Amino acid sequence: MENFNHLQLAVRHWLDLSDEERLYQLNRDLWIGYPQAARILERMEELFQHPRIARMPNLLLIGKTNNGKTQILRRFQELHAASDNIGGEAISVPVLYVQAPPVPDEKRLYVDILNTLFAKHSLSDSPSKLFANVKDKFERVGVRMLIIDELNSLVSGSPAKQRQFLTVLKHISNELQIPLVGAGTEDAVRALQTDPQLSNRFPPMTLPRWGMDADFRRLLASWEKILPLRKASELSEKTLSHAIWSRSEGTLGEAVALLKQATRYAIRSRHERIDLHALENCGYEAPSERKKRLIEV
Repeated sequence: MENFNHLQLAVRHWLDLSDEERLYQLNRDLWIGYPQAARILERMEELFQHPRIARMPNLLLIGKTNNGKTQILRRFQELHAASDNIGGEAISVPVLYVQAPPVPDEKRLYVDILNTLFAKHSLSDSPSKLFANVKDKFERVGVRMLIIDELNSLVSGSPAKQRQFLTVLKHISNELQIPLVGAGTEDAVRALQTDPQLSNRFPPMTLPRWGMDADFRRLLASWEKILPLRKASELSEKTLSHAIWSRSEGTLGEAVALLKQATRYAIRSRHERIDLHALENCGYEAPSERKKRLIEV
């Protein structure tokens, strides 16, 4: 009788489900921690617990596209989830997550924040009125940290628009006296560096590309424990781990996409494990392969 020791206890019951139900579980957001993610979450917790002062500390999370930034931010939000706050005047939203507007636009940022809070407002309101609304709602629902993802979109605006938006970030930090956590690609760093004062207030933490090392193999071993397959794959084995690292080009999001696609193949083929054949035949395309195909069109 199989004991499925290669899986976490919480996942083993998924094997009692139909193939389609297992595939549904696979498509959920699954969190696997790793050392750098733990360090970033720890720093965010320090900021979250920081007493209010005139100049609040902030953080800038930097990494390549699809390398795990948003997952970490969402994980922190999940750890400090909104609640109904029964008995209080309003719901409790300790951590608010928004994405930066596609172009640097003060009014659009305030509108996005208010929409996220389901707060009433008018699109004809001036930026100052919208910000007053934001400040009031933050106090009512108890926002203690504001996360702004995709700050690299700053570079899509003119230099004047970029400077104006950076001034807005400074104003938000000063007025609300809560920590701001920004995230983006290297473009976000370049944008912030145009304002030395603001750059100093957003010390960066980075998510570098993964190397083919012990940390990556440990990550794969952890992922294997939550992939609903009936057989052990030994993902951390040298040959298999190198194949996964090479095909994903050292990017976490791509590695996860490859693992999930290979898991789908293993379930549908009844093979029930990931091996080199599954990696090569599951239909996954590496970023460089996708880019090459688009160029050839």
